[in-house]
Amino acid sequence: MVQIKVEKVNLHNWKEESYEKGAGKWTVSPDGQQVLQSKNGQPTLFYSPFNVFNTKVSGKIIVGNSGDDDYIGFALGFKPGATQDNSAKYLLVDWRKGEQTYKGKLGKVGLAASVVKGMPLEGDFWGHAGKVTELARGKTLGNKGWKNHVEYSFDFVYTQSNLKVFVNGDLEIDIKGDFTEGRIAFYNYSQNNVTYKAFQTKVLPAGQLEVAAISEHGVELTNPIDTEAKIQVTPSGKWSVKQDEEITAAGKPGASLLDKLTYPQNTPYSLVAIDKATGNVIEEVGCEKVITLKAGQTLIFKMNDEPGWYWDNTGSVRVDWMVLD
Repeated sequence: MVQIKVEKVNLHNWKEESYEKGAGKWTVSPDGQQVLQSKNGQPTLFYSPFNVFNTKVSGKIIVGNSGDDDYIGFALGFKPGATQDNSAKYLLVDWRKGEQTYKGKLGKVGLAASVVKGMPLEGDFWGHAGKVTELARGKTLGNKGWKNHVEYSFDFVYTQSNLKVFVNGDLEIDIKGDFTEGRIAFYNYSQNNVTYKAFQTKVLPAGQLEVAAISEHGVELTNPIDTEAKIQVTPSGKWSVKQDEEITAAGKPGASLLDKLTYPQNTPYSLVAIDKATGNVIEEVGCEKVITLKAGQTLIFKMNDEPGWYWDNTGSVRVDWMVLD
C-alpha cells in the first residue's frame, strides 16, 4: 500500500527566469517558506526544482501595498529555459485586478488559464493574444480582480489530461487536454510587492489501465492506499465491435442487445467498473468519474458486451486514474 505524503516546499531550491533580463526581483525568506517579488517589470517566473504531474500543490499568495493592478499567477508544465525557447509550451494561470490596454492589447479583469507557446511578446501576455491562447476563465473569478492585503489560497492538481485550479477551496478552473510534464512556477507581470508562501506538495498515486475490448475478464484496479479513497477515473479512446463500428467508453445507448448483455441493466457496449467481490456494477465509466473505494477494494473494468462474444472486438479504452485527497 502507498501512503500519501505531504511535504513543505523549500523555496531556496527554486530559480528565477524572466523574458527580459532583470525583469523580476525574487527574495526568499530565511526559512525558505515564502518569496517576495518586489519589482514592477516584464513577465518573470520563479520555478520549482521538481515536476508536478499527478501532484497536488497548495499555497498562498498576497499582494501588499501597491497602487498597481496587474498580473499575479502561476505556470504549470514549465521547463527551465522556456523563456528563450521557440518550441516551449506550458500552461499559464494569471489573475488581473484592473482592466487596462497596453501594447494595443486589452488586459481583462479576472482569473484565466491560457496555453503559452514559443516566445510571446509583451502584448501577448498582456492581452492573451498571439502566442498566449486563453483556454478558460475562472468560474466565479473570471471577471473579478484580486484585492490588496487579502490572502488567497491556491490548490493545483495537474495531470497529462487535466488541470484543476482551486481558489480558497472553490474549483475555479477545470480544463482537459494533452498537457506537458514540467515544473510549477510563480508568475508575475508588472506587479510589485507580491508574496507567495506556505507551499506544499502532495504526490497523488496515479496510473493508467489499458482495457482491451477483447478481454471478457477485464482489467483490475485495487485501491492503492490503506484507507478509503476517492479515485478519479478518466476514459479515452475508441474500440470496435463486429463490422468496425467505433464505440467510445460511453457505449451505444439503444442497441438491441439488452437481454443478451453481460450487464443488461447498463448501457450496451459501455465501459463498466465492477466490484470484484460482489460482481456488481459500481459505475458506468463513459466519462470522467470519481469512485469511492474502501481499503483493499478492487474494481474490474471491462466492456458491457455479450458473454462469449468478446473475441471479435478490436481496440481498447485507456483509463487514467488518480487518487484524490
